[in-house]
Amino acid sequence: MSILLQEEKDSIVVLTLNRPEAMNALSSELSVKLHAAIKDIGLRRDIRAVVITGAGDRAFCAGADLKERRDLDADEKWQQRSRIWELGEAIWRLPQPVIAAIHGFCLGGGFEIALYCDLRIAADNAVFSFPEMTLGAYPGAGAAVVLPRLIGRGRAKEIFFTARKVPADEALSLGIVEWVVPRDQIVSKALEIANKIKLSSPLGIAGVKQMVNFGSDLTFEEANALNDKLRRPLEGTKDYLEGITAFFEKRPARYIGE
Repeated sequence: MSILLQEEKDSIVVLTLNRPEAMNALSSELSVKLHAAIKDIGLRRDIRAVVITGAGDRAFCAGADLKERRDLDADEKWQQRSRIWELGEAIWRLPQPVIAAIHGFCLGGGFEIALYCDLRIAADNAVFSFPEMTLGAYPGAGAAVVLPRLIGRGRAKEIFFTARKVPADEALSLGIVEWVVPRDQIVSKALEIANKIKLSSPLGIAGVKQMVNFGSDLTFEEANALNDKLRRPLEGTKDYLEGITAFFEKRPARYIGE
């Protein structure tokens, strides 16, 4: 059976990490397959949103595959880390919104992948942690960049320094996740949100996603320049005309991504 499952549900793709016997740890093979799937989705205008989840009952993703890493030399370990970072960057840059549906353990590189997603739903049994600090390293695929921007430097440092496990309810209060729901509802909640996203313009969503992801750390002038660069091309699109026409005709817009 494939270590990555892909299911399409009416313009929504559900990607399931399928290594439950290894707590869905990111082997090099799984990282490459997930990255390839994300790149393919980015080229498809018919896909409007993506959900990433994990198989089994124990974990969303336990991070990098340490059994694989144990036998790697320093350069090979870095290559394994780089694959996770490249995967996260691909999610960050993907035009479509990505929703993480998280249950059980969400650790290390798995936590990083969740942080790169646009929205996060946690099951009430979800636990978040960066154990790298107890292994002689620190999370190296982007968490030290993304998490402080999400929850603030002090709170991020405390989570990094102590390597403690953060339960779902605290993750919600900190702003790590946007929703906490019962375990059996995480995917259905993700699909509910994805179906609401489908009502909006895909070009508008792609633009505002990049504006939020890349504009937040720029100066005011730089952010305005980026905003103009992303927003100006939308004025002449078929979708913008369709959105205005649908508004006046009091009907749902039919967007085509052009």
